[in-house]
Amino acid sequence: MTKLVDSRFKAGGNFYDEQFYRCYERIEYPKQWIDEGKGYAPSDSYIISHPSWYLGEMPAIPEISIYDLFQETVKKYPDDTAIIFFDKKITYRDLDVMIGKYAALLKDLGIKKGDVVAAMLPNSLQHWVAFFGAAQIGAIHTPINAMYQEEEVAYQVEDSGAKIILVLDLFYERVKRLKENKKIEHIIVTNTKDFAADDAVIFQAVKPLWDIPKKKIEGTFDFFESIEKYTPLKESFKCSPKDDIALLLYTAGTTGRAKGVMETHFNLVYNSLTHFHAAEKVLGGRKEVNYSIMPMFHTAGYLLHTLPTFYQGGTVIPMPLFDLEETFRLIQTYGVNVLFAPPTLFIALMSREDLLNKYDLRTLELTIGCGAPVPPAVQEQWQHLTGIGLSNGWGMTETNSGGSMCIPGSGKEKADSIGYPTYAEMKIVDDSGRVVPRNEQGEILFRGLQVAKGYWNKPEETKKTFQSDGWLRTGDRGYIDEEDFVYFVDRMKDLIIASGYNIAPVEVENVLYEHPAVSEAAIVGIPHEYRGETVKAFIVLKDEFKGKIGEEEIRDFCKSKLATFKVPRTIEFRDTLPKNLVGKVLRRVLREEEAKKAK
Repeated sequence: MTKLVDSRFKAGGNFYDEQFYRCYERIEYPKQWIDEGKGYAPSDSYIISHPSWYLGEMPAIPEISIYDLFQETVKKYPDDTAIIFFDKKITYRDLDVMIGKYAALLKDLGIKKGDVVAAMLPNSLQHWVAFFGAAQIGAIHTPINAMYQEEEVAYQVEDSGAKIILVLDLFYERVKRLKENKKIEHIIVTNTKDFAADDAVIFQAVKPLWDIPKKKIEGTFDFFESIEKYTPLKESFKCSPKDDIALLLYTAGTTGRAKGVMETHFNLVYNSLTHFHAAEKVLGGRKEVNYSIMPMFHTAGYLLHTLPTFYQGGTVIPMPLFDLEETFRLIQTYGVNVLFAPPTLFIALMSREDLLNKYDLRTLELTIGCGAPVPPAVQEQWQHLTGIGLSNGWGMTETNSGGSMCIPGSGKEKADSIGYPTYAEMKIVDDSGRVVPRNEQGEILFRGLQVAKGYWNKPEETKKTFQSDGWLRTGDRGYIDEEDFVYFVDRMKDLIIASGYNIAPVEVENVLYEHPAVSEAAIVGIPHEYRGETVKAFIVLKDEFKGKIGEEEIRDFCKSKLATFKVPRTIEFRDTLPKNLVGKVLRRVLREEEAKKAK
């Protein structure tokens, strides 16, 4: 192992050694960014990661499409297992054939470079075929949250301009009007049972998906029946990796309407390599078997740790829904060794002594929390139970997942921190944009080659967040210590994160205001032992409805218009809500009141 270089605070000018320059020149990191960083005093809250803090050496980043990166793996490991879905395995060679056929279908339906193709699917083999098939012909893949209701789906389809949507047949009713209203050209459908082993183990959580009988839906294309008519497309489009968009991911915003984040092919290739090589020696040269629970409408579904797994020829096990015992079974049956998941999953795994005694978790070697910081007590309990370190990380859709990480076994670790930037930079600034001293809180800014291109059709919002000098305003609050570890304190935005899902309070409030009994409403996130945060609604009823409307009626109303994870779990009726002098409801005051109750 390379000798660890000390923090920039302690090493001073010696931090910028030959190894540092060799690495950042090899990945073509902008020299002007390096020069700017060297201008900060060691006592300033600015860090750039040193290559000695990782377990592998970063190669040069190829300027190719994410599909062409996948093609390199197919050539190296054609007979290795790429995906296991419902206990059915598919090799890289056969997966590539399936992708090529789907790409041919898209092309025949008129999809060209730069067109948007939507997918509303749970984690599945079909979703990966959809992603790589679009990438092969230069189309843009936009995944839609599988829990979205009709209005939410329509917004994303119309905002993105998607021409085709691939959906699970169970979701057809939520999308059919899009075609009837000519908002979309074609609908492709697939059934949960379309790719599964004959003796697949069907776990309880997935039965609502599994038990849907397959039937022909008029006016749609059946996914597998349709692609079987095509010869696999061999060629891929001519890509300009830093300009061409591969993935359009929608992320919740404080305005209530989700924004499309434009991820380029280079973004995805860069993070496929950085995420893998940063930790490649954890497994001692063994390929990853990745349990993929993070949803594919979320950035973590692509880079924690699926695309990095495909890059090295490992195996991805997509999970459409979480089931506790099925998770244990998959880990033991297929030798899962890499697990990125929200803190809630690790808490759930540790909660069942009977399953811990029944199944063997000893194949796990790399476990990292994502979606929300893992509490130190949970990390300690996991370490004690499994003997494996459970590290924290931090990231955003705008940074393509792992913006910062602690690499287990690297020697550069602190359990309560979110680590250090992944071949990138971070700094902490005050309200005027000036860098603050170490250990002083402020807004976290991030800069690196993995930062997304901007927001889809939103130039003003792009300008505010993606600054001209490369720095990304995260809206998160934190600080940096003398050892170059970053600490997450809270969100400067009002965004709620429950079990890893982002929820915009305004969106839920807007739905509440549609109810005839609601006079005023405010949504805040309150601490929750299992979900991290949960949604609480504060409601002032109109006088004529007071005493006549209960929590369940409000909750049922929300369920008809919102995905389940956005529906308020707790509702409190009040006579008034706290407001400032101009009449704006003060969510901050409500959160503070809840915090006092919790003490």
